Amino acid sequence: MDKEVVSKASLRRVGGYLLGRAIALAALIALALLLTVKYRDSARAAVVVFAAITAVSYAVTFVTAVLVHRGRNLHVLLKLQPLWDVCYIIVVVYLSGGISSPAVLFFPLAIIGSAVLYYRKGAMATASFAALSYGALSILQVYRIISPLDFLPLENLGGINIPFRIAFNIISFYGVAILSGYLAEELRRADAKLSQARDEIMELENIQEAMLHSMGGGLAAFDLRGRLMFCNDHGVKMLNSFGIKHTDKEALLRIFDLEHEGREVTTTGDGKFHIGYNAVPLYSRDGKIVGKILSFQDLTEINRLEQKLKQTDRLAAVGRLSAGLAHEIRNPLASLSGSVQILSGSLKPADIKEKQLINIVIRETERLNNLVTGFLQYARPKEAAKEPFDLGKLVDEAALFFRQGVGGEKVKVINRLRRGGLFYGNRESFQQIFLNLFRNSAESSTGELTITVEGGEEGGLWEFTVSDDGPGISKELAERIFEPFVSGKPTGTGLGLALVHRIVENHDGTVSLETTAPRGASFAFRFGKASDGKTSGN
Repeated sequence: MDKEVVSKASLRRVGGYLLGRAIALAALIALALLLTVKYRDSARAAVVVFAAITAVSYAVTFVTAVLVHRGRNLHVLLKLQPLWDVCYIIVVVYLSGGISSPAVLFFPLAIIGSAVLYYRKGAMATASFAALSYGALSILQVYRIISPLDFLPLENLGGINIPFRIAFNIISFYGVAILSGYLAEELRRADAKLSQARDEIMELENIQEAMLHSMGGGLAAFDLRGRLMFCNDHGVKMLNSFGIKHTDKEALLRIFDLEHEGREVTTTGDGKFHIGYNAVPLYSRDGKIVGKILSFQDLTEINRLEQKLKQTDRLAAVGRLSAGLAHEIRNPLASLSGSVQILSGSLKPADIKEKQLINIVIRETERLNNLVTGFLQYARPKEAAKEPFDLGKLVDEAALFFRQGVGGEKVKVINRLRRGGLFYGNRESFQQIFLNLFRNSAESSTGELTITVEGGEEGGLWEFTVSDDGPGISKELAERIFEPFVSGKPTGTGLGLALVHRIVENHDGTVSLETTAPRGASFAFRFGKASDGKTSGN
């Protein structure tokens, strides 16, 4: 019972009880001091005893308050308070005249205090203990077994007044107990309802807070001055990934337009990160606008996928056009080339200018033929057989073949691919990849050039890079570098890297441009499993 009752009594109610008790005892100590000055006769001893036990009771109250504040033996200490109060009052009643003592009025105060701590049961128990103590003292006094002291002499009671006074006081004890117990029970029920409502509110607040912090996107609240009042955990992490501290007001206002209401997209990190956000007003309970609610999401990956999808759509459109274009151009192109060559061999040009014109026609016809051929290779790549081969040796062969042709002595190829690992794919297609990359690097550079191939296979995953120390590729061109007809060279067809991208996709891999001008160009390749389910490194 003790622990259960104490657990339901709030510290505020206990503190109020102890404070009221301390004030009452302090007043009694002051009264005792006055009585000590007044009485100089035999009643002085009773006054001294009264002052002493009042001081002890005050000390007990102070020690109890300290221990309760520290949370030590709370239930034991509170249980002893009503018992101590009744014992203290019965001593004061004895010292002040027994049946006729005005200190009998202190009993209802003790009963009310017990009701505060222990509700109805406590009030009735204290009232019963008070009635037994007062009744016993009264009987002992009536039969003159004891003679109470009387430093507060009042009228002499006799006859029927004595049992009436005793009965009246005892009945008043129980009346106070019933009333205070009822009020205490009502207070306990109100406290229980309030505690339940508080728990429900706290649970709802916890759920709401958990929901806010568990959201997949960022959620922030700003006041009217643009100061951040709240930001959920995911929002803080997202801002940190952008290189922005959520406490940096200026940085937040640079990327988020709080004056705008509705959906908006912004960029940060020199356009590297794309952020979509939606700003709406934050209203108070009375309908006033007190700030802005901002929900935001990282759209960087979505933007990248959109760009890739657009590129795929463009490539698909080019593929559909290429077959018809090849048939429409290639046949008349072959006739034109053959006719010009026949004319070149049979005619005797009168001057060198006519011969130069014929050579230009032959050269441009050949260039146009190469363009159509590359177009066909890109649009309809051959479904060539795949087999395991040593990728490092293939790079060596491609480098040797390249140096004998376009590369010459000005281009140096460094092959750092780890040897021994077998790559599963089409050998001719990958030879074409390296030749196209070597040729692009050589044609983009006017001086000596070093091309480095490095990487290898690890855990069934192939990763390697092809880098050069040339002038590099501009940022504007880098975004469309794998699209057909996009070239940084005046005479380029723009199909070399598009074909490289198509071959890599057909081998379930990825290729990306890692560096841009002026740091040279570096292409990163990554391959996992081939399209037929075999591991690349097998």
